[in-house]
Amino acid sequence: MGLDPKIIGYRIKEKRQQLKLSQKELAEKIEVTPSAINQYEKGDKVPSSEKIISLAKTLGVSSDYLLGVSNDDDIFLDESITMAFKAFKELGASDRDNIVANINFLRDKAKKKTR
Repeated sequence: MGLDPKIIGYRIKEKRQQLKLSQKELAEKIEVTPSAINQYEKGDKVPSSEKIISLAKTLGVSSDYLLGVSNDDDIFLDESITMAFKAFKELGASDRDNIVANINFLRDKAKKKTR
């Protein structure tokens, strides 16, 4: 399975527009020409891996989302969630299991409140 330039282009354009950025503004932020952004968005050119990373950071999405690997465009956008996830990964299996159990408990409790 290869990269689909049309998916990458569509997602770049969609996120750029949501952020109300012009092609020129996005180009300046990731240090390419506006013409390059246009080519990315039309699917005529695939950004380099370096530019995919830069685009993902600038557009607030994961590189997996831009590449079409994931459909989840809002994973870990909040810096506090990113930091919590990093801390979570450093814990032992038992502590991680406890945290997941607590999250499930709180989610179920919140669901009951909305009923």
